[in-house]
Amino acid sequence: MVAGESRCALCNFDMDGEEIEECAYLHLDDSSHLLHAVVHANGYGHLLRVNGREGGSRFLTGRDIMSLWDRLCKVLHVRKVTVMDISKKHGMDYRLLHAVTSGHPWYGEWGYKFGAGSFALTSETYQNAVDMLSSIQLALYFSNRSPIRTPLQNTIALYWALSDRQLVTLRDLFRFIMHLLHQAQKMSKPSTYKRKELASDVLCAWTKDDFDRAEAAMLKVLRVVQTGQWVSWRALRGAASKAVDSQELLDYSLRELGGKQLDDGHFVAVRCNAETSAIEYRLESSSIRSPVNAATFEPSVEHLLHDLRFLYDALLNPESMLSSQPEVVGSSAHSAAAKILDCKQFIKHYDKHALRTPSNPFLLSVRCSIELLDHPKDYTAPPEELVLLPASATLAELKVQASRAFQETYLMFQSFQAEQLPDFPNFSDTTPVKHVLGSGQLVRLRGRCTGDYRRIVQFRMERGLENWTVDCSCGAKDDDGERMLACDVCGVWQHTRCSGISDFEEVPENFICRKCASPRKGKGHGGGGSNGGGRVEVSAAGRCKDEIGSSVGGAGKFGRMATVG
Repeated sequence: MVAGESRCALCNFDMDGEEIEECAYLHLDDSSHLLHAVVHANGYGHLLRVNGREGGSRFLTGRDIMSLWDRLCKVLHVRKVTVMDISKKHGMDYRLLHAVTSGHPWYGEWGYKFGAGSFALTSETYQNAVDMLSSIQLALYFSNRSPIRTPLQNTIALYWALSDRQLVTLRDLFRFIMHLLHQAQKMSKPSTYKRKELASDVLCAWTKDDFDRAEAAMLKVLRVVQTGQWVSWRALRGAASKAVDSQELLDYSLRELGGKQLDDGHFVAVRCNAETSAIEYRLESSSIRSPVNAATFEPSVEHLLHDLRFLYDALLNPESMLSSQPEVVGSSAHSAAAKILDCKQFIKHYDKHALRTPSNPFLLSVRCSIELLDHPKDYTAPPEELVLLPASATLAELKVQASRAFQETYLMFQSFQAEQLPDFPNFSDTTPVKHVLGSGQLVRLRGRCTGDYRRIVQFRMERGLENWTVDCSCGAKDDDGERMLACDVCGVWQHTRCSGISDFEEVPENFICRKCASPRKGKGHGGGGSNGGGRVEVSAAGRCKDEIGSSVGGAGKFGRMATVG
């Protein structure tokens, strides 16, 4: 479509007015856009979509596109930008994976912070959940005394052996795997990975015979200990030091020892002791596990992605993690992961750039906020606007220019006229502004919209004209983008999940909330989620708010993001 024309530029089809409008909305909702965002006239914006490599971009990564968007916002003097994060990375929820590896959402790299949580979750609750989940000790997953390891334990032990530093927590493990994956993807041959070369002068002085001698000394110690007994890092190094003088050589050899396959059918197993948090070694039969040599193993991109998805499902995904969690952290880890996933709405404040006062001796910069005289119920004042005036401007001109600024920005204020300066009641309209206000100072103006308030009432709702009330048992009082349904009696909306309806379950045809059901059925009926509420059928049909609506207006006041690869 070309602006101002009724024919499609692709097929030359002649469209009427409704078809033109529908075509425009289809273009806006096109999921193939690499960058899709909306900035309103008042400087508030919504980031709706970023598609990096996984989303179809041939040249730009998600990081490249986000950096471009951030620069655009600063150039345009945007005030605030919101986003609803439903992004995916390698098929996993990236807001959960990135929060564990970095302590903040992916947008945190550009200054985005917690905006609002679903189910009345707060910023403090979100941060506590991130800290709790990412700090779980890996040693807890080796607390069982079974001689046969689980696939989860084998996978963790592999990356212990590959790492040059000790991996202690879930954050350490996932951060290391993401680092390996990033390095492997950068290589021309993605299936190769080389361990860090010996760099110091001392290490370079060691010969192959030195390495073989240190390794033989440690294997000799492991062979003489009782079968099945674990030997700590410190004890193994101490015993081997009788044959090897260099402690640095022993430390390096110990890092390379885990996973080594021996000619007699055994391999060197490694674990982190759950009680002492010490790295321990022992010889195990290859019939238990067919290991790889950690010193020569080169994980491919495919191998790393497989392990990453496996560990994500076992350790982070609340839908599949419980069977792998130790009892001491099982329920708390599941709760923390679910809370992180329920926090999708993030925001960045650009206010310090948006209302920057220009340095011009011939202009006056005044920040203006307005108040309505006899304003309607539930009225919310708009944010302040920056007004530029000639150096000789009077208070009367200030009122005119401030009125014009809000008229041009908001539909509901198209007939607004400023009448009063409540902070300066004793000054006449002919008083020069510079005698009353300094440049960059904030001033309040009061006025009214001519005519009736139908225009104000019509456009005052952020999400449209629908008049609805949210009052959920979780504490939510507003639309947070999650799936909701309305009571057929009182019309109040609440989350389906909090009403005992699973996210994978269809919304019932009829529904009565807990408050309306109590007088009829007694206690224990109606919604309530964790409160044990049920559902009561009535004759009227229920209504439902889907979790994800249209890309522009269906996700509350926050935008959405797709793949970010």
